[in-house]
Amino acid sequence: MRTRAACRCSRMHSQAYRGYMSELFEDAARDWIAERRAVGRTISAETAKAYRADLASWRRYLEAQTGAAATVQDLTGPVIKAALAEMNNAGLAPASRRRLVTTLRGLCRYLVLESRLPTDPTAAMQTPRAPARLPVAFTDSQIAALLDAALTADPHARPAAPPLDVAILVILAAGGLRASEAAGLRLLDYRPGEEPSLRVLGKGRKARTVPLDPSVAAQIDTYLPWRAEHATTDTDASPLLIRPDGRSLTRDTISYRVNRLYARAGIAKPEGEAAHALRHTFAVSMVDVGVPISEVQQLLGHESIATTGIYLKASAAHLRAASAAPSAARLLASKLP
Repeated sequence: MRTRAACRCSRMHSQAYRGYMSELFEDAARDWIAERRAVGRTISAETAKAYRADLASWRRYLEAQTGAAATVQDLTGPVIKAALAEMNNAGLAPASRRRLVTTLRGLCRYLVLESRLPTDPTAAMQTPRAPARLPVAFTDSQIAALLDAALTADPHARPAAPPLDVAILVILAAGGLRASEAAGLRLLDYRPGEEPSLRVLGKGRKARTVPLDPSVAAQIDTYLPWRAEHATTDTDASPLLIRPDGRSLTRDTISYRVNRLYARAGIAKPEGEAAHALRHTFAVSMVDVGVPISEVQQLLGHESIATTGIYLKASAAHLRAASAAPSAARLLASKLP
């Protein structure tokens, strides 16, 4: 049985909520952004600008639903869902709708924590899913152009390092490594011989073995004397790929050098991480020549075969665009001196 004090307290909270919920949406939005920019939760001016734009869009959509100035009270599930439907009907891209929902969710969580909103109307709301994008694979001519660029000294690099650029290219495009995995290779991870391979430490520190085409291994062998000239350490645990100053390559350094190759080859930089398109090219080319998807999964170090499965679709699209495409390893082998 509720006491008089409890009832009185409940009425006070209800009155407080009613007072807050009648506040203008734009005032609540301004407070949230200011709180995010406060000490300890600093966001950049650009991020704050993006938040303001997103919340201004929400204010317009909410006002279109209610026909009045948007208030915190308008933040209900039905009103928000109606606004999302309007966005969808207006042709707003899923990525844009996803960003808008994420921003609104942040505002609503803040208002609940501040006791300015009784419940979070976005808590059970699903974020619009982005359509899966097929991985981009380079064409034969693009791979050839990249190789030509790697074999030629970069006039803007001081010093130029063609052996390093070729080694990076063949490891990524003919080995399918992530940039971070290539940066983590040690000398002992390269195993030359009749069946050359790389021992790769992937995500979750799971090791895998990636076999190399002999012509690709030959390019790593060509790189090793250059490495010996520039290395400051030469133990088995020393990094395989190093900069001209002897320091180990990082993922960012590899991405920078790959971007330079794209620019010199006249190839537009793909979306996402620069070096990842070379890994995509490796995967698609493996599927193109009939390598079972389970083996491609092992070569790429994917935890789930579902992740690798997207290359089946990408391969079909690739084959429609260019029939009988050779694997990246074969193409590199045919072009290498």
